Amino acid sequence: MLFINACGWHVRGAIELPKNLTNLYVNAVDSKGALITELRQLLKTNRVSLVEDESQANYSLNIVEETKDRRSSGVGGDALSSSYDITLKADYEIHLRNSNEITKASAISVRSFNYNTAAINSATQQEILLDQEMRRDLTQQMLRRLNAVVTSNNNGTLKTNSSSSASASSIPSDTQNGKTAP
Repeated sequence: MLFINACGWHVRGAIELPKNLTNLYVNAVDSKGALITELRQLLKTNRVSLVEDESQANYSLNIVEETKDRRSSGVGGDALSSSYDITLKADYEIHLRNSNEITKASAISVRSFNYNTAAINSATQQEILLDQEMRRDLTQQMLRRLNAVVTSNNNGTLKTNSSSSASASSIPSDTQNGKTAP
C-alpha cells in the first residue's frame, strides 16, 4: 500500500484532506437531499467527524443552492429531442471558525446523453446514473476547495471573499470548457 501511495496512484474519487481537518459542520438548504448525503458519506470515508453544532467545528461548509438544468441538445428526424445536456451546479460557502471570512464558490458538472424514445426506460436509467456521477463530481470539487482553504489557512495565506464583496461573476468554479476539472 505504501508503494501505491508513493507513486501517486489513488482510488478514483479519493481525496486527501489535511490531517488537522478533524471535524466539520455541513449544512444545505435541502438537508436530506442526495448531494448533502453524498458529501457526508465522502467526508466519513475520509475520517472527518461531522458535528451537529456549527460552534463545535473549526470549519463549516454550507450548500447555499443546488440547481439542475436539462436542455435538449439534439433533435432527430422525427422532430423529437434525441439528446440532452444536463448541468448540475452547487453554490456553497466555507466558513472559518472565529472569523468573518467566507470563501464562496460554485461546483459545476455537465454531462450529455442520447435519448432514444424507443427505449425510454434505459434513457431514464442512464439519466439517473449520470445524476449520481455528477453529484460525486460536485462533492469532490467541494472537498478539493475545502482542502485548499484549510491548507492555505494553516499556512497563513488565506485569501477569501467577505460575504458582502463576492458577486456571482466572481464566484470561482472547478470547471474547464463545460466539463468537470480533473
